[in-house]
Amino acid sequence: MRIQALCRYPVKSLLGESCQELDLDGRGVVGDRAFALADTAGKLGSGKTTTRFTRMDGLFSLRARSFENRVLISFPDGREFDIEDPAINHELSAYLERQVMAVAENEIPHFDDGAVHVLLSSELARLQRLVPDAQIDCRRFRANMVLDAPDHMRDDDLIGKVLTLGDAKLEVTHETERCRMVTMAQDELRFEPAVLKMIVQETGMNFGVYARVIQRGRIHAGQSVDLSAQPRAHRISDSLR
Repeated sequence: MRIQALCRYPVKSLLGESCQELDLDGRGVVGDRAFALADTAGKLGSGKTTTRFTRMDGLFSLRARSFENRVLISFPDGREFDIEDPAINHELSAYLERQVMAVAENEIPHFDDGAVHVLLSSELARLQRLVPDAQIDCRRFRANMVLDAPDHMRDDDLIGKVLTLGDAKLEVTHETERCRMVTMAQDELRFEPAVLKMIVQETGMNFGVYARVIQRGRIHAGQSVDLSAQPRAHRISDSLR
């Protein structure tokens, strides 16, 4: 396998950025979901409502990108603000028509359920065959990494395995449970309810996998990926402690 694409989302649930390389550390992808938008109750903006998250409409019309150790948020009208700008909370609240503030991650991770999100090109192609009229695009699934995988490979084949990417290593831990966010319109992609309906029909709710970093390193697009069984005695690298 090879790394087909890499993405980072500096602000949770906002559109992110395509990257040529990413750094992995003990937390996951450096700079990924480092910030979020929170409401007055402290719940984080998302496409769904849970004990930690609250549904905020309009997030997919905002984009976050990294630039020289800063995080910038851009609005549909072309305006762009540094997330540390004193005006950002006012601008976000006015745009979303609710009181919000940009918050940095603290003790509670901004991730939904896993640190590094991985997709297989084979699973994307299979889903496209199942819903041929839908726009199946990796951006819908907000993964950090898309692997160019052989046609027969399924998400189940990765669970419990180790991905070696140069000096970095990832342990694939579990499948990714999907929600309505995969159906939402973004950029030129239209609203596609058939996407989630087919995922539920085929897998019960899962598409893609989560992994944890067991050895830090820098990864880049086009890099080869080795898949191996997880040794019983495998331990997290001391460099991550």
